[in-house]
Amino acid sequence: MNLTGMGDLLMSMKESWTRLYLHSASVANLTLRICTLLRLDEVEQETVIAGAFLHDVGKMFVRREIIEKPGPLTEEEWTELKEHTRRGASVVAARGGDNSLVEIIRYHHEWWNGKGYEGLRGQMIPWPARVIALADALDAMISPRPYRQPSKMYEALEEVYQGAGSQFDPKLVAALAEEPFWQTATYCDPARLERQIGEEKQWLVQLADSYVTLSYPLVYAQSQWLDRLLVILWQLKENAKGG
Repeated sequence: MNLTGMGDLLMSMKESWTRLYLHSASVANLTLRICTLLRLDEVEQETVIAGAFLHDVGKMFVRREIIEKPGPLTEEEWTELKEHTRRGASVVAARGGDNSLVEIIRYHHEWWNGKGYEGLRGQMIPWPARVIALADALDAMISPRPYRQPSKMYEALEEVYQGAGSQFDPKLVAALAEEPFWQTATYCDPARLERQIGEEKQWLVQLADSYVTLSYPLVYAQSQWLDRLLVILWQLKENAKGG
């Protein structure tokens, strides 16, 4: 994948803030799944995936204690945090990122109803930014944070569906709902989850074949995702025994 000269930003993120790098890789993996489901052409897909990798690069210029603060942010801290979209967009633009990539980074925190960072609403929000917004929110919900425990996958998906038309593009959410990966029942039923794990293993093989090295962030992120699903399956089976 050609990141239009942005590889050094990813490397810097990996070396200085591993958790942010892994989050970015996970968001890119979810985004690639969406692009594949929606059958985007290769050129558009490349830009969207690059945007997923770099969507939070601006957080490298925000005080770490703000982002990892366990309690509520002050108004001043919240203002600084929200600047990460503008900062990231400026950094990528200065390094030669094209307008589509810059827009993804700047507008990935916009809400469908206009209550996001800059107040864009509906079709005003660039389509790729709407995709990243959904993938970013989902990964954030199912990942541990200093101020809360992670949501279960089915709980996070329920929030996504509840947010259709307010936070997320409703047509995008409706399109995803056709695939088992995005259905809440998949993560509550051992039989369905076992089938999904089979699909995830195939997806991992495809990524490994595409990117050759096992250290490539998409391959690593999918491996981590597969491990997470195996834990969920084990918990479901243990709960069934206990019942």
